[in-house]
Amino acid sequence: MALLFIVTLFSLLFAKLSLCASASGSNATDASLVAAASSSLVFTSSKWIWTASSTAGSTVSLRKDFTPPLGKSLIAAEIIITADSQLTFYVNGELVGSGTPPNRPRFAQRFCVDLLPSFNVFAATGIAPSTPSDGGLLATILLTYSDLTTDTILSDSSWRVHAGAPVGFQQLSFDDTAWPAATVVGSFGDAPWDEVNIPANPPVLTFDRAEWVWTDVVPASGTLPAGSRAFRRTFTPAPGQVPMSAQIIMAADNLYTLYVNGVQIDANRGFTVANNYIINFSPSTTEIVLAVLVTNNAASPAGLLLAMEVNMVPSGRANCTAGSFLLTDNGWLSTKAAIPAGWEQPGFDDSAWPPVVSEGAYPVAPWGTNTIAPPSAPVNV
Repeated sequence: MALLFIVTLFSLLFAKLSLCASASGSNATDASLVAAASSSLVFTSSKWIWTASSTAGSTVSLRKDFTPPLGKSLIAAEIIITADSQLTFYVNGELVGSGTPPNRPRFAQRFCVDLLPSFNVFAATGIAPSTPSDGGLLATILLTYSDLTTDTILSDSSWRVHAGAPVGFQQLSFDDTAWPAATVVGSFGDAPWDEVNIPANPPVLTFDRAEWVWTDVVPASGTLPAGSRAFRRTFTPAPGQVPMSAQIIMAADNLYTLYVNGVQIDANRGFTVANNYIINFSPSTTEIVLAVLVTNNAASPAGLLLAMEVNMVPSGRANCTAGSFLLTDNGWLSTKAAIPAGWEQPGFDDSAWPPVVSEGAYPVAPWGTNTIAPPSAPVNV
């Protein structure tokens, strides 16, 4: 009889756990794991929020606190978020990430964070853009409880907003009761922000808003001298995020050699077909350094075009993927001087290299649209 009772008890417990997992849409089998890699977070119901008025270049702070229902205990959150412009994001006072790269509101970042069992605070700052009325923050936060059920926080007028960034505003103990409610300035899909690219696993990558770049101020004729130029860009993950893999699509006019963290990935020619690379990173990777040598074969137009999506895993967490984008833009560096030895290595000091200049956003002439090749075999770096 005792054996029958134990078997029956375990059967009931298993059924309850299965129902909880089903209700939350999670396939996790342990309460410490969150199946964010398979979730499909969207901004459909989220609102662009901001202060009622701001001036160009001013800082705007936003906060949202959350206490779970009675009997519920939080364990983690998966977050997609972006701002116009220059997002800095905190959870419970800890810096989670910033809005670069790239610093564009149409590219969300995706984070996975541990939460406190009860009270939690999500806080952010943004910088009002040159057209202050375009300022805004957009967020969707998927909360997971210890019973594997979920809840969702959307950016809306329940958030609080403040002009400036008071000391400690991101901390749990900060009193924001005097802050006014955030102003809803638009819905997802509204101009001027339009659609937003969201990191996914596997990535869905295009050249949307990537720019053709070069070292020189390009003359009106578009003709640049023959020769080789070196380009670099460093991506530093948000605190606690470990790069897992990246997809890179790229083209150059005329010939390029791509290095990732000092490892040569490929040497290729042409711009009508963009090449497609999958990079797998070692668990010890702390940053990603892209280095590209581009050669212009003759006096003619020249340029580099690249888009990358990085998938990351928070330290110590499984089944949860964070993500970010990187594009060719004026955040890249280059030099017109002689190319020094070791320029492609992660430890190279490029601080004296000036920023590149944009030749126009894809699909600007004379290059037009590209065909993106199927992914090549993954490369380990």
